[in-house]
Parts: sequence; C-alpha cells; structure tokens
Amino acid sequence: MTPAKAQQRIAELRAQIAHADELYYRQAKPEISDFEYDILKRELEELEKKFPQFAPKDSPTQKIGDDRVQGFVEVAHRQKMLSLDNTYNEAELRAFHARLAKLLGTENLQYTVEPKIDGLAVSLTYEDGRLVRAVTRGKGDRGDDVTANVLTIGMLPRALKGAAPKVVEIRGEIYLTAAEFERINTERAAAGEELYANPRNLAAGTVKLLDSAEVARRKLAIVLYGLGYCEPALIGSQTDLQKRLKAWGLPVVEKYWAVQGIDAVWEAVSELDRLRHGFAYGTDGAVVKLDDVDQQREAGATDKAPRWAIAYKFKPDTARTRLRAITIQVGKTGILSPVAELEPVLLAGSTISRATLHNEDEIRRKDIRVGDLVEIEKAGEVIPAVLQSFPDERPKGAPEFDLVATVGGKCPVCGGKIARVEIAGDEVEGAAWKCLNYECAAQRTGRLSFFCGRRALAIDGVGGVVAAKLVELGHVKDPPDLYDVPLETLATLNLGTEAEPRVFGEKNATKVVAAREAARALPLEKWLFALSVPDVGESTARELGRRHRNLAELARSPLLQAVLKKAELVAQREWEAPASRKNPAKSDADKARRKDLCARLDEEIAALDAGALAGVPADVGPAVAGSVLEFFASLPGQRLLAKLRSLGIDPQGTVAATGVFTGKTLVLTGTLPALKREEAEQLILSAGGKVSGSVSKKTSFVLAGEEAGSKLEKARELGVPVIDEKEFRRMLG
Repeated sequence: MTPAKAQQRIAELRAQIAHADELYYRQAKPEISDFEYDILKRELEELEKKFPQFAPKDSPTQKIGDDRVQGFVEVAHRQKMLSLDNTYNEAELRAFHARLAKLLGTENLQYTVEPKIDGLAVSLTYEDGRLVRAVTRGKGDRGDDVTANVLTIGMLPRALKGAAPKVVEIRGEIYLTAAEFERINTERAAAGEELYANPRNLAAGTVKLLDSAEVARRKLAIVLYGLGYCEPALIGSQTDLQKRLKAWGLPVVEKYWAVQGIDAVWEAVSELDRLRHGFAYGTDGAVVKLDDVDQQREAGATDKAPRWAIAYKFKPDTARTRLRAITIQVGKTGILSPVAELEPVLLAGSTISRATLHNEDEIRRKDIRVGDLVEIEKAGEVIPAVLQSFPDERPKGAPEFDLVATVGGKCPVCGGKIARVEIAGDEVEGAAWKCLNYECAAQRTGRLSFFCGRRALAIDGVGGVVAAKLVELGHVKDPPDLYDVPLETLATLNLGTEAEPRVFGEKNATKVVAAREAARALPLEKWLFALSVPDVGESTARELGRRHRNLAELARSPLLQAVLKKAELVAQREWEAPASRKNPAKSDADKARRKDLCARLDEEIAALDAGALAGVPADVGPAVAGSVLEFFASLPGQRLLAKLRSLGIDPQGTVAATGVFTGKTLVLTGTLPALKREEAEQLILSAGGKVSGSVSKKTSFVLAGEEAGSKLEKARELGVPVIDEKEFRRMLG
C-alpha cells in the first residue's frame, strides 16, 4: 500500500470508528457488533505501525472511548478508569499470558476469571463508608456525575458494612435484567411506542437521562468488581477485593474463578461460557486479571488499558432455522431493505422470528434462498443477522432472490417507481433499490418516527405504530404536521382495530403535546437532523448549525455554495494539470498554458479555504452541500420551510459572533466554580472563539477550574496562557 492510499484508508477508518464510538458511548445505539468494531481498530493499528507518520497521539487506537454527554457535571476520577483490550481466541489469550510471564519472569502466575458484564461502566466513590458520588468512565480521566440516577438503584447500599477505607473508588457495571427489559418493552408495545433494541443499550441510555424519576421507574441493577483509588491501600489481590466487596454488602459477580496458570484460565473461561446464560445480567465474555496487585503495578498499563488484564469475548450466539420468506421494508429515505421471515427460534434468551439481510447484493453473495436452512447470529445483542445458508439442505427448485421480481418492479407500499442507487447512509451501505416517491406512506411514517426519536426532537410516544396510524389517517403528511394534531385527536387515536380497539389515551397524548412544545426551542442542528435532510447526519447537522443563523439562511447557504465552487475548481485543476493522465497535454505550449491556469486555480482554491471555508470540516463536503441545497430548493423542502414558518418555529443556529475571542482557540479543563461546561463553551462561541478538546501550540488560552488534569500540565509545558473563571468573565466584560 502506498503512503497516499494508507493515509486515505486511515482517515476512513478513523471516521468509521468515530461514528461507531458516537453511537455506542454517547447514544447507546450501536450499529455494529464489538467484533466488527475491533476489526476496524486492529486494521487501523496495523496501518499506523506501518505508517507512523499518519499516527497522531489522539488516534482512537491510543485512547479510551468517551461516554460524556451534555447536561451532566464532569468529575475527575481519582485514579484513571481504563478500558480493556479484547481477544477472541485461545491463541491470543495464551499470548497474553506469555507476555506477562516474560515481563514478570515467571510462568507461575495466579489469575482471576470473572464474567464480563454487558452494561455501562461506572465508578462509585465511598468516603468514610458512605456513598458520595457515581461517575461514568467518560474519557478515562473524567466522567459524567450520574449520582442522582445511580441512587435510584435499590440494591445498592448507601453505606458500606463494617470497617471501610477513608476514600475508595469501586468500579462496576450498571445493567437491566432480562425480566425488567421485557416489562418495559411490553408497556411500550401497549402504548404503541417503538420497542427498545436490547438491555445493554437501554441501561446505558437510562443512566444518561436527566429525569431521575424516569430512571427510577426502569429499575436498574448494578454489579461491582473493580478497584480504583483506595486510601489507605487495603487490597492486595483480586480475590481479596471480591471478599471485601461482599463483606461491605455490595452486589458482586455471581461466580468467579481463582486459578493458577494459563491452562486453568482456559478451563475457567470455558466453564463460564457454559454457565453464563443463567446469570441475572448479560455477559459477552470473560475478564482475565492478574490476581496479585503488586504484579499488576509491575505490569503497568498503556494510556487506555492495563497490561495485566484482558477481555476474552465469547463467540456470538448463533442458531439454525428455516427461512420462510423474504419481505421488503421501506425506510424513511425510501431504501428497500430485505428482511428474513424465519421459523421462530430461541437465541440468546429471546425468540427470533425476523433478521436482517442487509441488501440484495449481500443475499446473492451468500446465496440465500427462501426455504433454506440458515444460520443466524445475534452478535453483541444487536439486530439478528443471517450469516449463511446450507445449500445441501435446500428445497429443490428454490430460485435465486430477485428484489425487483419480489416487489413486482415497484414500491411495495405506494406502488411508485423504484431505482437502483449508490448510497452511504444509516440504512444501508453500497448499492440499493430506492422508492423515488417522496410522498410514499412508508417514508412519511419513517420520517415522522425519526423526527420524534430521542436522537432528534425527543418527542417520546410517537414511535412506529403511532406514527404509522397518524400517517394512515391523514393527520400527518410532513413531520411538522404533528403540531396541528389536537390533543383530543391524539388521545382517541385507535392503534388497534375496530374489533379490538387500543386507544392511545389522554395521558400519552398529553406527554406528546408537552414534548412537541418543548422541542420548539431546540437549536437548528437538532431540527436539521430531525427533518431527515439527505446526507445530513448528527455531526454534519452540528457543523451546519454552528455556521448558519436559521433554516432560511441554510436553504440558500453561501457557505455550501462555496463548497460546491471549490469542488468545481478542484475538478477543473485535476483535469487541466500539466501531467494529467486522463487529459494529457497536447504540446509544450499547452503544458505552459495549463501551468498558468493551475496557478490561478490554486489561488482561487486557497482564497476559498482562507475565507468562506475557513475552519469548515471535511464532513461538510460537496455531496452534503449539493444534497442540502437541492433538498431545500425542491417542492418538499419548500413545503417544510413554509410549514415551519406558519407554525412560528424558527430554530436558531449557534453562529460564532465577533468578539474578544475572535480568531482564538480555547481549551476547557477542570470544574469551574459557577459555569457549567456547556455554558462556558457557548460564551466562547458567542465571543467569536473556538473550543478545542486538546492543548497545542495553537491554543490561545486554557480555561482551568478545580481538579484540572493533564491539559493544564500540557499548557504549562507549551507556555499557553492559563485563565480562571474570574479572568474569563473579566475578558468577556
């Protein structure tokens, strides 16, 4: 691989990993399994080793995922809260032991083997035996203070039994039992709301709710197994810690193994794999740790994981069943997605009757046909997928799958035209068939459900069933039409049939009305994302929201026009380059002309980069610019803008004004006396400044509060000015 191709692939991998991290850590809605995620990280690690010039210190291979979200106070961990490296086979597990044996000079190592709980990591601080704080892992050195939510967990004692250290950080995992998960989903089904995907995601999302009363209703559980800071130091081993945790009255893992040597470790891991489905919490692996704390210190750690511990991930649960049929769903963007209709089969504790087939190309590549015996997988508790078929078990004459023939050459919902398109989005990647009718009922339902989702405007209660009924009865054509539906109409909405009515109810309707009114005040970035503008994901919506005052300005955006202009200039330069292979120069005179032309084009491109496009990130590229401008110029886009105007909804962007921090970059660290982090960031943006997450020579100021960490040290090393909140306010006037 050439350096240029390596640099491009590294950028692609970082973008994919950043997207996966955002979904997993911040939104608790992963799209890929842990195994698929680790494959991306390993590929990136290998490329960074071969091409170290493209491996910055902030690479995702060198840092812990960040689960911090807005709305919570950040708190520093007394001892850094690390992640774990993963392994997927016995050979890698034995290699882990071999590294430790070489480092410590002995094969005779004592280990503990514990269940790896599939939940949200948390650190509890007890002072003089009393619980004072609960903090998420965050980015390792700092996390979100979720004490109010954790205090709703009934099984967690507020005080430790017996003698306790003066200060101790105890690490563990918050989870939902399978029974509680089923209870919550049963209630949501009765209310016509969208069902939650799995217990892990729901537990993680619940911990980050700002409403503690709602958290309490979901009955979270917790298990504790690790140690952070401890004063005085009382714990000499992992086995000692397990005994102490139990003696203090804390909920602990149901079973763990204290073993000697790697052979015994493997036996314990295998036994755990057999037992794990009987535990109260979901487990997706085994955690192997050196038992002796002194040996742990000697082994040390990297910036993101200890060298003395590793997670062995179990193979995803699979099952075999018959494929009864392949049906076609239509998503909010019109993509036709094939779905496997299966003979029901028990898998990972739940009955599975449907699974994803991704797209037509994937079905043909795997040669999957109706009637086949197929193997399905539920990896990392994400949506089940069909892994493979078994042609030897195939009924005679089973035809190859043909999506066009299956749907009769038209959209199965509206009967509109379909076309094969190349697409990269949240429904599929690659080639897909798409319904071209924007007014399709399935697309309307998908857009309304998405509009009301937690990631968008958070109008809880308008999930798939309710959204479909509102569209079916003609109450909603475009998502903002929801604001015209009266409370009485919502309350009497029949989600069932005439024979078996199921009314939405006044209580649910009142919640929807209150939530939709609250959404009026949400910023431009939220509304832009919620309106399902093509090619605009959350990060892109955030960037556009920071650079436009409102939707009207965005619809005719000079910035996006500049992005398209630059793309035209770049394409022209590539075509006119003197050494162009696609368009070779015809003579020396032609080369000279092209050289002059390219110099002028370079000047125009540089002027755009320094002017209209200064600071614009790569994800606001020509594809995004074209999609946004084209959408708002279209009849559906114009209709949306007119509707919002009639409703008096005018979402505002966070355009940086000119002020004392114009052209300056600030970094925040520590806890400020009065200002919350998001408040300080908004003040910086309003004064024309930028906010960065890392300190460099280009940093103008570091705004430091209490418990400031490595960023403060880095600022002092580089000679970057450090200010406190008092000085910050003085500068703002």
